[in-house]
Amino acid sequence: MITPRRGAPAVRRVAGETARVEVCRDYPDDYLGQQVTKLHADDYTDARLICHLDADMMIDRPCDPGLLMAGHRIRLVCLPVSALGRHRPWTGPTEHFLGRPVEHDYMRVPPFVYPRELYPAVRAHCRAMHGMSVEAYVTSRPPRGFSEFNVLGAGAHLWLPDRFAFVDERSPDRPPALCRWYWSRGGLDDALRRELAAVTGGPREV
Repeated sequence: MITPRRGAPAVRRVAGETARVEVCRDYPDDYLGQQVTKLHADDYTDARLICHLDADMMIDRPCDPGLLMAGHRIRLVCLPVSALGRHRPWTGPTEHFLGRPVEHDYMRVPPFVYPRELYPAVRAHCRAMHGMSVEAYVTSRPPRGFSEFNVLGAGAHLWLPDRFAFVDERSPDRPPALCRWYWSRGGLDDALRRELAAVTGGPREV
Protein backbone atom coordinates (compact mmCIF):
# COMPACT_ATOMS: atom_id res chain seq x y z
CA MET A 1 0.00 0.00 0.00
CA ILE A 2 1.06 3.60 -0.58
CA THR A 3 0.63 6.40 1.93
CA PRO A 4 1.69 10.05 2.13
CA ARG A 5 4.67 10.64 4.39
CA ARG A 6 2.74 12.38 7.16
CA GLY A 7 0.37 9.41 7.56
CA ALA A 8 2.99 6.68 7.22
CA PRO A 9 3.51 5.90 10.96
CA ALA A 10 -0.22 5.33 11.54
CA VAL A 11 -0.57 3.26 8.37
CA ARG A 12 2.37 1.06 9.33
CA ARG A 13 0.89 0.45 12.77
CA VAL A 14 -2.43 -0.66 11.26
CA ALA A 15 -0.93 -2.62 8.36
CA GLY A 16 1.37 -4.73 10.50
CA GLU A 17 4.54 -6.46 9.41
CA THR A 18 3.07 -8.53 6.59
CA ALA A 19 2.06 -5.56 4.38
CA ARG A 20 4.49 -3.69 2.16
CA VAL A 21 4.07 0.04 2.78
CA GLU A 22 5.50 2.55 0.30
CA VAL A 23 5.70 6.24 1.13
CA CYS A 24 4.90 9.01 -1.36
CA ARG A 25 5.24 12.77 -0.97
CA ASP A 26 2.71 14.93 0.84
CA TYR A 27 0.47 17.22 -1.20
CA PRO A 28 -1.47 20.29 0.03
CA ASP A 29 -4.67 18.75 -1.40
CA ASP A 30 -4.34 15.01 -1.04
CA TYR A 31 -7.57 14.35 -2.94
CA LEU A 32 -5.60 15.49 -5.99
CA GLY A 33 -2.25 14.29 -4.66
CA GLN A 34 -3.33 10.67 -4.29
CA GLN A 35 -4.44 10.73 -7.93
CA VAL A 36 -0.94 11.82 -8.97
CA THR A 37 0.45 8.89 -7.00
CA LYS A 38 -1.86 6.46 -8.79
CA LEU A 39 -0.76 7.77 -12.18
CA HIS A 40 2.79 6.84 -11.14
CA ALA A 41 1.81 3.40 -9.83
CA ASP A 42 4.30 1.72 -12.18
CA ASP A 43 7.11 3.45 -10.24
CA TYR A 44 6.20 1.47 -7.11
CA THR A 45 6.02 -2.04 -8.57
CA ASP A 46 7.41 -4.13 -11.40
CA ALA A 47 4.10 -5.98 -11.85
CA ARG A 48 2.73 -6.26 -15.40
CA LEU A 49 -0.81 -5.63 -14.17
CA ILE A 50 -1.60 -3.16 -11.38
CA CYS A 51 -4.77 -3.45 -9.30
CA HIS A 52 -6.08 -0.40 -7.44
CA LEU A 53 -8.09 -0.34 -4.23
CA ASP A 54 -8.80 2.98 -2.56
CA ALA A 55 -8.78 3.34 1.21
CA ASP A 56 -12.60 3.37 1.18
CA MET A 57 -12.85 0.03 -0.66
CA MET A 58 -12.85 -3.36 1.04
CA ILE A 59 -12.70 -6.79 -0.57
CA ASP A 60 -15.22 -8.93 1.28
CA ARG A 61 -15.09 -12.30 -0.50
CA PRO A 62 -12.44 -14.72 -1.76
CA CYS A 63 -10.69 -13.10 -4.70
CA ASP A 64 -8.03 -14.21 -7.15
CA PRO A 65 -6.63 -12.50 -10.27
CA GLY A 66 -8.70 -14.69 -12.59
CA LEU A 67 -11.87 -12.95 -11.41
CA LEU A 68 -10.53 -9.68 -12.81
CA MET A 69 -9.84 -11.08 -16.26
CA ALA A 70 -11.76 -12.25 -19.31
CA GLY A 71 -9.36 -14.78 -20.75
CA HIS A 72 -6.13 -12.89 -21.40
CA ARG A 73 -7.78 -9.49 -21.34
CA ILE A 74 -8.51 -7.22 -18.39
CA ARG A 75 -12.20 -6.89 -17.64
CA LEU A 76 -13.24 -3.25 -17.29
CA VAL A 77 -16.85 -2.38 -16.51
CA CYS A 78 -18.13 0.88 -17.98
CA LEU A 79 -21.39 2.68 -18.66
CA PRO A 80 -22.22 5.01 -21.57
CA VAL A 81 -22.42 8.65 -20.53
CA SER A 82 -25.86 8.74 -22.17
CA ALA A 83 -27.09 6.31 -19.50
CA LEU A 84 -25.99 8.52 -16.60
CA GLY A 85 -28.00 11.14 -14.80
CA ARG A 86 -27.24 14.84 -14.97
CA HIS A 87 -24.79 14.79 -12.06
CA ARG A 88 -21.48 13.75 -13.58
CA PRO A 89 -18.89 16.33 -12.47
CA TRP A 90 -15.99 14.15 -13.62
CA THR A 91 -16.93 14.48 -17.33
CA GLY A 92 -15.62 18.01 -17.92
CA PRO A 93 -12.27 17.46 -16.18
CA THR A 94 -11.69 14.18 -18.04
CA GLU A 95 -12.51 15.75 -21.40
CA HIS A 96 -10.22 18.69 -20.62
CA PHE A 97 -7.34 16.33 -19.88
CA LEU A 98 -7.90 14.15 -22.95
CA GLY A 99 -8.80 16.97 -25.32
CA ARG A 100 -11.78 15.05 -26.66
CA PRO A 101 -15.32 14.00 -25.66
CA VAL A 102 -15.73 11.16 -23.17
CA GLU A 103 -18.25 8.47 -24.10
CA HIS A 104 -18.16 6.20 -21.01
CA ASP A 105 -17.89 6.30 -17.25
CA TYR A 106 -15.17 3.82 -16.24
CA MET A 107 -15.39 4.30 -12.49
CA ARG A 108 -18.11 1.70 -11.96
CA VAL A 109 -17.00 -1.61 -10.43
CA PRO A 110 -13.76 -1.76 -8.42
CA PRO A 111 -11.12 -2.95 -8.05
CA PHE A 112 -9.62 -1.32 -11.15
CA VAL A 113 -6.84 -3.10 -13.06
CA TYR A 114 -4.55 -1.67 -15.74
CA PRO A 115 -1.38 -2.84 -17.54
CA ARG A 116 1.77 -1.01 -16.51
CA GLU A 117 2.30 0.44 -20.00
CA LEU A 118 -0.89 2.51 -19.64
CA TYR A 119 0.64 4.79 -16.98
CA PRO A 120 3.52 6.17 -19.07
CA ALA A 121 1.06 6.57 -21.97
CA VAL A 122 -1.13 8.82 -19.78
CA ARG A 123 1.89 10.81 -18.63
CA ALA A 124 3.17 11.18 -22.20
CA HIS A 125 -0.25 12.41 -23.32
CA CYS A 126 -0.19 15.04 -20.58
CA ARG A 127 3.19 16.31 -21.75
CA ALA A 128 2.07 16.42 -25.38
CA MET A 129 -1.39 17.89 -24.75
CA HIS A 130 -0.74 20.28 -21.85
CA GLY A 131 3.01 20.88 -21.93
CA MET A 132 3.58 19.82 -18.34
CA SER A 133 4.04 16.77 -16.13
CA VAL A 134 0.99 14.93 -14.91
CA GLU A 135 1.89 15.98 -11.37
CA ALA A 136 1.92 19.66 -12.34
CA TYR A 137 -1.31 19.29 -14.29
CA VAL A 138 -3.32 17.44 -11.64
CA THR A 139 -2.17 19.59 -8.73
CA SER A 140 -3.08 22.73 -10.69
CA ARG A 141 -6.70 21.62 -10.98
CA PRO A 142 -9.44 22.96 -8.69
CA PRO A 143 -10.71 20.77 -5.81
CA ARG A 144 -12.28 17.57 -7.20
CA GLY A 145 -11.17 18.72 -10.65
CA PHE A 146 -9.70 15.44 -11.85
CA SER A 147 -10.81 11.79 -12.13
CA GLU A 148 -7.86 9.42 -12.37
CA PHE A 149 -9.86 6.22 -12.93
CA ASN A 150 -11.87 7.82 -15.72
CA VAL A 151 -8.67 9.09 -17.32
CA LEU A 152 -7.10 5.64 -17.07
CA GLY A 153 -10.25 3.94 -18.38
CA ALA A 154 -10.61 6.34 -21.29
CA GLY A 155 -6.89 5.97 -22.00
CA ALA A 156 -7.31 2.20 -22.05
CA HIS A 157 -10.09 2.56 -24.64
CA LEU A 158 -8.03 4.98 -26.74
CA TRP A 159 -4.54 3.54 -26.62
CA LEU A 160 -4.72 -0.10 -25.48
CA PRO A 161 -8.17 -1.42 -26.49
CA ASP A 162 -6.86 -4.90 -27.29
CA ARG A 163 -5.71 -5.38 -23.70
CA PHE A 164 -9.23 -4.98 -22.30
CA ALA A 165 -12.64 -6.61 -22.38
CA PHE A 166 -15.02 -3.68 -21.93
CA VAL A 167 -18.29 -4.75 -20.29
CA ASP A 168 -21.40 -2.60 -20.16
CA GLU A 169 -22.54 -2.37 -16.54
CA ARG A 170 -26.09 -3.15 -17.67
CA SER A 171 -25.04 -6.40 -19.35
CA PRO A 172 -25.85 -9.81 -17.84
CA ASP A 173 -22.15 -10.55 -18.41
CA ARG A 174 -21.19 -7.97 -15.83
CA PRO A 175 -18.88 -9.62 -13.26
CA PRO A 176 -19.95 -9.83 -9.62
CA ALA A 177 -18.80 -7.08 -7.29
CA LEU A 178 -15.70 -8.17 -5.40
CA CYS A 179 -15.56 -5.37 -2.88
CA ARG A 180 -17.66 -2.87 -1.02
CA TRP A 181 -17.15 0.76 -1.87
CA TYR A 182 -17.78 3.47 0.68
CA TRP A 183 -17.45 7.24 0.67
CA SER A 184 -14.41 8.19 2.71
CA ARG A 185 -15.71 11.70 3.40
CA GLY A 186 -19.09 10.47 4.60
CA GLY A 187 -18.07 9.83 8.21
CA LEU A 188 -18.54 6.78 10.41
CA ASP A 189 -21.89 6.32 12.11
CA ASP A 190 -22.81 3.34 14.32
CA ALA A 191 -24.47 1.39 11.51
CA LEU A 192 -21.42 1.68 9.29
CA ARG A 193 -19.10 0.71 12.13
CA ARG A 194 -21.16 -2.45 12.68
CA GLU A 195 -21.08 -3.24 8.97
CA LEU A 196 -17.32 -2.82 8.76
CA ALA A 197 -16.82 -4.95 11.85
CA ALA A 198 -18.94 -7.70 10.27
CA VAL A 199 -17.00 -7.54 7.00
CA THR A 200 -13.62 -7.74 8.69
CA GLY A 201 -14.85 -10.69 10.75
CA GLY A 202 -14.71 -13.01 7.76
CA PRO A 203 -15.40 -13.34 4.02
CA ARG A 204 -18.81 -13.80 2.44
CA GLU A 205 -19.78 -16.90 0.55
CA VAL A 206 -19.08 -16.60 -3.18
